[in-house]
Amino acid sequence: MAPVDRPFSRKLVKWLPWISGLVFVVGGIAFLIAYYGNTAHPNRPGTRPGKPVDVSGTPKSVPVDPSARLVAGKFITSAVTRQDLAAAWKITEPGSPIRAGYTYKQWLTGNIPVQPFPAKALDAASFKVESSHPGELTLNVYIFAKPKSGVKSQSFFIVLHPHGAGKNKRWLVNYWIPSSGAYVVPNEGTG
Repeated sequence: MAPVDRPFSRKLVKWLPWISGLVFVVGGIAFLIAYYGNTAHPNRPGTRPGKPVDVSGTPKSVPVDPSARLVAGKFITSAVTRQDLAAAWKITEPGSPIRAGYTYKQWLTGNIPVQPFPAKALDAASFKVESSHPGELTLNVYIFAKPKSGVKSQSFFIVLHPHGAGKNKRWLVNYWIPSSGAYVVPNEGTG
């Protein structure tokens, strides 16, 4: 009887040392994890220097600053309607999600991350205070469309942050997003 050539056996013999070495390394890692586990000291947790600061509570609510309401209204009539993008730039917070990555020149094109609402379809706007804290104001703004304008009324969240103090304090828009789902609004240019 002639010997049978088994190429599979030769390949297995060739790779067997590598496979066994890999099994040894994996077993060693498993042993180290099982034996040493978590080396942190549960009885001595690390503490930060200084007095702890309690940030667990909600910041105190404050009355809505009338100047913040004016800025929110100006943002709607300038950025949202695309009527005065230069003015909108001035009342938008640098580094905010709606202005980050845009140059002034790019902003003036009107291709900005602020959902538009056609100026000629805007009838009125109203708002509800979602939260009013010393460092942030969030309003739920409802923009009413004129009857027979072909545009649906929509609601949005606007977030404003104060900058400066005292007489130099001014509010800037940080965020603008639909609060009830976005509608497709026809692009009617800046008018």
